Amino acid sequence: MPTSRRLLFAFLATFLGLLLIEGILRIASPVGGLLQGQPEETMDGSEAIMMHGNPFLLWELAPGQRTQAGGEVSINDNGFRDRDRSAPQRPRALVLGDSSVYGFGVSGPAVFTTLLEEKLQADVINGGVPGYSTTQALNFLWGRGLALDPDLLIVATLWSDNNFDSFVDADKLRRYAVWRRTGQASIQGVLEHSAIYRSLEFAMKKEQTQTVSWMGLRRQAPSANRRVPIQAYAENLAEFCTVMADRGGGVVFVVLPNRHDIEGGIDVPPWAPYRTVMRRTAKACDAPIVELPEDFRAAGQPFLFLDEMHPSGPGHQLMADAIASTLRSAGWPDTPIKTRAPTGPIALPSDPFEGKGATQGLFGGNKQQGP
Repeated sequence: MPTSRRLLFAFLATFLGLLLIEGILRIASPVGGLLQGQPEETMDGSEAIMMHGNPFLLWELAPGQRTQAGGEVSINDNGFRDRDRSAPQRPRALVLGDSSVYGFGVSGPAVFTTLLEEKLQADVINGGVPGYSTTQALNFLWGRGLALDPDLLIVATLWSDNNFDSFVDADKLRRYAVWRRTGQASIQGVLEHSAIYRSLEFAMKKEQTQTVSWMGLRRQAPSANRRVPIQAYAENLAEFCTVMADRGGGVVFVVLPNRHDIEGGIDVPPWAPYRTVMRRTAKACDAPIVELPEDFRAAGQPFLFLDEMHPSGPGHQLMADAIASTLRSAGWPDTPIKTRAPTGPIALPSDPFEGKGATQGLFGGNKQQGP
């Protein structure tokens, strides 16, 4: 057999073999992501939120349908509390945040993202994951969200960033987050369409984080520090603007409320510096901002919350109304919202609570009302 024909045969055999492996891994690996760990429950048995460990996100929602507190929950194959989506046929918004965005304790039809989609006749995708900080949300955006081609990003991340917890996000995810900001990341953006590449990447990088599970992290010793220090929080918020500005899209920031906005009782709220940073970032990015604490304070009804921070069904209705009003005022979805990248660092307020997590409690203010 001539050498040229042998080479052609070897090439075809290799190509078909890789194609077969690609097909097998696409079944084993979630679309647009990496091979995951085993699902683990985060709370009470059959009503538990189910998570996968992931070395680039720490944890993510496990796909499937189940009953949780408040009603039925459906998680698609990409780890969104959302239905499967095809290429956009109309304006599309992706909402990022933690359990307040996910809709903890609220049934799918009553979550504000679903209500927004009905109000605006535009795609509104729920990218909220319980416990997610801005660091995780950025990785989620890079690894999953941008593939959905949103023209608008709605950022509602606060509580997990300002928390004092048993770990600091950057300690677990710093290598991946730093590498993502380099020019080489664009090359990976192409390669990640291949399940073979995703699987090899997972195998090579899975030891980057010490722990990649929700419950495992919470079994560690308590930290005195915020999960995301205020400077990193400002940098992450600015990064959302930069990413969307580069794509010709927009960002809308949402300041999340809690029950203290209605009831008061804390003279120096430890979340106040983080809210200030979000407002300053919105101004620097020329991005609209939704001030939900004002709306909840005006409503003045404690039943808008299930607990200290999670909005109830009526609370989600109020969120949808307020966000829809801001979007319509900005002309969306009829007119695109355009965001600019900040021209310099965001001016930071002081954070008198950093390093005092041992005395602060979940929000940094439940046990102590001042620095």
